[in-house]
Amino acid sequence: MQRHLEIVELEQEQLLGEESDIDDEIDRQQQLLAEVNSEIEAAEKDVAEKTVHLEAVSAEMDDYNQQAVDLKLSLNTLHARLENSTNTLRRLKEFQIDGHNRLDQLTAEIDNKNRRRVSSDKKVRDYESALTGYYEQLQHIEQTLEANEADFNSIDARLKDSDQTIADLQGKREAIQQKVRILEVEQAQRKVQRENITTRLQEHYGRSIEEHRLQLEEILKENKTADRVETATAELEAELENVRRKLANIGDVNLGAIHEYEELKSRHDFLCEQREDLQKAIENLHRVIRKINNITQQRFMETYHRVNEQLGEVFPRLFEGGTAQLVLTDPDNPLETGVEYMIHPPGKKLTRMSLLSGGKKALAAIAFIFSLFLLKPTAFCLMDEIDAPLDDANVHRFSNLLKLIGEKSQIIMVTHNKRTMEFADMLFGITMETRGISKVVSVNLQ
Repeated sequence: MQRHLEIVELEQEQLLGEESDIDDEIDRQQQLLAEVNSEIEAAEKDVAEKTVHLEAVSAEMDDYNQQAVDLKLSLNTLHARLENSTNTLRRLKEFQIDGHNRLDQLTAEIDNKNRRRVSSDKKVRDYESALTGYYEQLQHIEQTLEANEADFNSIDARLKDSDQTIADLQGKREAIQQKVRILEVEQAQRKVQRENITTRLQEHYGRSIEEHRLQLEEILKENKTADRVETATAELEAELENVRRKLANIGDVNLGAIHEYEELKSRHDFLCEQREDLQKAIENLHRVIRKINNITQQRFMETYHRVNEQLGEVFPRLFEGGTAQLVLTDPDNPLETGVEYMIHPPGKKLTRMSLLSGGKKALAAIAFIFSLFLLKPTAFCLMDEIDAPLDDANVHRFSNLLKLIGEKSQIIMVTHNKRTMEFADMLFGITMETRGISKVVSVNLQ
């Protein structure tokens, strides 16, 4: 029991010692924590200062970057301006060389014209000296001319009488020709009647008219007296009546009727087949025509609407506003209708293209042509002085539209307008340094 108490006391003393050690440890940890907190506060203060300094530095860096970007843009602009200036200088030098060549050519022409002027002055003096003689000759010629005019008046009067006579003769000639034509028609009718009579004689009597004429001549030779002729005629008429009566008793007998019927039937069947084939061909043709008309009308209306859509885009670009459209004169019959081009410039009333001024009319025509061209562009587009009636402002808008078309086609344009030349990628000039000999000068502006 006593030993157990001693053990308990030892354990209590150990526990007290451990508690004092823990308290000391806690005090040390609190001191360390205070030191750490003070260090953290100092670090946070330092971080705040560094952050402020970093923001200032970042702002300076942004300014420097912006300045660098601005300098690069300025540098690019200066490079572009330098390149444009270099190209312009090159073109101007080439133009200067061409100008010097042209100046030399003009100088030579001036010298030549001066020489020709001196020669012309000499010829003028010679002509003036000879002018007096020419005046005398002119007076003589005038007198002769007056006499000739009198002769001419008399001859003219006679010609008028002759013209009247010729007119009368022509009238008579036409009347005679009309009578001749009438006689020719009557002759043709008589010829047809004669052929009909010959055919009927051949059918009824089995002999031609020549055989009847020969028989009549023989009878007349045999019967020279009138009584005998009358007797022979009566006998012939009686024989003819007897033959006709026999023919009537025999009736219509045609032994080849069956063969003729078969031939006619085969011919009839062939013609019926041909008729049916023709009717089918006509129906097929009408069906094809209707199909073509439907396709044509459909494509025409589609193209008509697409052209109006393109006009709605192209026309305002050339006129800086306004509208233009194609209008059908007969909308209910598209295949037979006409088309009118109606223009509505900005600030003006709706009108036809024919009522516009020269420049506006040219712009309206250009808008219509370019609208068609944009629908179906080709590889090349050739224009010959299309900008001649345009002023500078219209030329600028026209050139901007050419750039749009140039994206799909290669444009070749003949022009004398300097503003239009500024938009070109390549220039070809035609010069004549020597009279009668042309020379091509090309300038690549790219």
